[in-house]
Amino acid sequence: MTATDAPPRPGTVAERSIDAVLESLHWSVLEFGHRELAAGTMRLDVERGIRFHYVANGEVELRRDGDGDEMLGMQGGDFVMVPSGDRVELHAARDTLLLSGSLALHGSDAIVPRVMPSVLFTCGFRVDEPIFAALLETMHREASSGRAGRVSVIERLADVVASAAVRIWLERGCGNALEWLAGSRDPHLGRALDAIHERPGSPWTVESLARLASSSRSQFAEQFKDAVGDTPARYVTRVRMERAERMLRAGIPVAGIAYQLGYESEAGFSRAFRRHSGFAPSLWRRSDELGSAAPPATVSVQS
Repeated sequence: MTATDAPPRPGTVAERSIDAVLESLHWSVLEFGHRELAAGTMRLDVERGIRFHYVANGEVELRRDGDGDEMLGMQGGDFVMVPSGDRVELHAARDTLLLSGSLALHGSDAIVPRVMPSVLFTCGFRVDEPIFAALLETMHREASSGRAGRVSVIERLADVVASAAVRIWLERGCGNALEWLAGSRDPHLGRALDAIHERPGSPWTVESLARLASSSRSQFAEQFKDAVGDTPARYVTRVRMERAERMLRAGIPVAGIAYQLGYESEAGFSRAFRRHSGFAPSLWRRSDELGSAAPPATVSVQS
C-alpha cells in the first residue's frame, strides 16, 4: 500500500490537526546542560534559540522581560519552554538543579512565535508525563557520560520531549492546532495572523485583515473560518484576552491593559474580559494569585 492509498487516520478533526502539526515540527539541539543554583541566587538566561528548562529538583522563579516582567513559579517536575527568545531571569528559592537547553525548530519555525505562548508551562511534567520526564533525565545522564554518540542520542530525545510538550499544550485547549496549519499552508492568511498577534490592539476589521491577505472581504472571511475554526472578529478578541491574562498576571493596571489592547474604555475591556473568562479582570488577577477559582492561564498547561 502506498502513502496515497493509506486509509484516513482515526480521531476527531482536532486530533488529526495535532497529528499534522507534530509531523511538521523537527527540533534540533543547539545547547544542553545542567545548572545548579544555590538558594537566593539569580542567573540570567540569554542563550539563543527556543529555550527550555526542567526543574529536576528544587524551586525557581522564572521572570521574563516583556508584558511587564512576567513571573512564573516552578517546582520539581515542572517543564517550561520560552519560544520568544526573550531575556529570562532564574531566581532560586532554594537549592535547585535545572536541566536547560536551546532548540532550533525546522520547517515550521516561522509560525512558532505567532501561535505559541510567550511561555509554555507544563506543570507536574514528572507526574503527568513520567515517560517524558524520564527522557529529560536520560538527556542529563547522556550529557554527563562522555560516551560516544551522546550528541545524537540527546538530539533524538529532545525532539520527542519538545513535541510532547507542544502536544500537551494543544490537547488541553491552550492553543489551536489549526492556527499552525493555516499559517504554514497559506502565506497570505499567515500575514493576517502575524499582524493580529504582533499588534492585537490595532482596530482590526475584516476589511483591513483581508487587505493584508490580498483577498476580498468575503473570500477572506470564509477562508479564515475554514482554516482557523473561528471568525476573524472572535479570533482577534481571543488573542486580546490571552494577552490580557498575561498582562494581568504581570501586574499591569486594568486601565493600561484596556488602552494597549485597543478598547475605548476600561469598562468596555472589562465587559469583554468577563465574557471571555467569567470574571472581572481585578477578580481574575486576585484568584490567579491565590491559585483559586480563576480559569487556567492561556500560557500554561496544567492538570
